[in-house]
Amino acid sequence: MLKKSDRILVTGGTGLIGTNLVDKLLSNGYEVKSLSSKNDLRDFEVTQNIFKDFKPTIVYHLAAKVGGIYANSSYKPAFYSDNVLINTNVVNSSIKNNVKYLFAMGTGCAYPKRLENGLLKEEDFLDGIPEVTNDAYAYAKRGLLVHLNSLKEADLINFVYCLPANIYGPHDNFHPKNSHVVPGLIRRFCDAVKNNDKEINIWGDGSARRDFLYIKDCIDAMIKLTENKLFGPVNVSSGVLTSIKELAFSLKDITGFEGEIKFDINMPAGQMQRFYDRTKMKSIGWEYNYDLKKGLTETVEWFGRNPELIRER
Repeated sequence: MLKKSDRILVTGGTGLIGTNLVDKLLSNGYEVKSLSSKNDLRDFEVTQNIFKDFKPTIVYHLAAKVGGIYANSSYKPAFYSDNVLINTNVVNSSIKNNVKYLFAMGTGCAYPKRLENGLLKEEDFLDGIPEVTNDAYAYAKRGLLVHLNSLKEADLINFVYCLPANIYGPHDNFHPKNSHVVPGLIRRFCDAVKNNDKEINIWGDGSARRDFLYIKDCIDAMIKLTENKLFGPVNVSSGVLTSIKELAFSLKDITGFEGEIKFDINMPAGQMQRFYDRTKMKSIGWEYNYDLKKGLTETVEWFGRNPELIRER
């Protein structure tokens, strides 16, 4: 699918996934236009003008209002409305400007709550109510898939809808409250070491389990998906589950934190686990290369070396 003649537009190009994807595409010789949060994709006229000017043939749609449990549960109206506007404008602009292929980034947290103890299969993605702490964001992301499915049925666009595990790595958002669990904990552990703190408090009892996927593996999977023309929703994960407690103690070792880790059982922990079916990615020969310890170590080292690049929003 990817050709050197393609003009590739990346929305959300300065986020965790976007920054790493753009670097990879540019290093491979592709023509790329990267959009940042300064490009307000909630405004259809702004969005449409970007598409008309650049005339992309392929779009990687990564832009979204995102965050961890605290942000998702605290700012539900904005998480819903902003994401619906962004997704609708990007998809409609893609149609109006004859984009031949759209790579849409979904979210594993939008899988039905009823499946949290089972295997997450792509065909079940829309079948049930999502976890309440992130339901507004989840429904907005589900709407993106519904929109794309309707356009595919009308033979108006080809697309893949990526359902990734918990992605982490360099260029993540390291805000201590609004970030996802890995960058948030990295920030807190590193700050605790610097400040000689005696304890760190973590929401939940630590038993919730997640599949953590290093950004370099995620980018390789995204490019392989595009090259193999897979259609519809596709899970991208390592297949390895790690509890939040195991994650915390791994970071304690990596950062050298000598204090105590305390878990607050009175605070929400989100879905208890997300275990993804990996059949589709295996069918095109993709496997992850970074285990959690290696990925966390690289990310902690990057965080320490690049204070000027740390995003906090």
